[in-house]
Amino acid sequence: MLDDLRVRAGSGDVEACLHLAKKLIRGRGEGRNFEEAVEWFDTAARAGSVDALYWLGKCYLKGLGCPRDVSGGTSCLERAALQGHAAAALKLGECFEKGTGAPASAELAAYWYRKAAARGESRAYDKMLNLARQRR
Repeated sequence: MLDDLRVRAGSGDVEACLHLAKKLIRGRGEGRNFEEAVEWFDTAARAGSVDALYWLGKCYLKGLGCPRDVSGGTSCLERAALQGHAAAALKLGECFEKGTGAPASAELAAYWYRKAAARGESRAYDKMLNLARQRR
């Protein structure tokens, strides 16, 4: 199954790139291969996949399949969030809340949590509530 995805991804099918990368990062179909997953996420992101950009940002933040680069990770998340990706907005809020790859800012964390909530990310409501409790 992954061989078929590799062929389609190699021929420029952006959805196949994304699907293959997710399978590789999760270890579905064969063992985990973070390095190859990052390559396919990067290919899909360069072709315009906002979801791939989000996943690439997460890989950079954790150093999965690539050298850890928290500022590069937050940059990918911000670009994805600015294009409407709800989970990227949530993760970006977490970065600002914790000061990961960006200066800690409760105001910016709240801003991105609100954006995530407005885009349907239900976990953002708990994040906003916890942030408000911390600020008391």
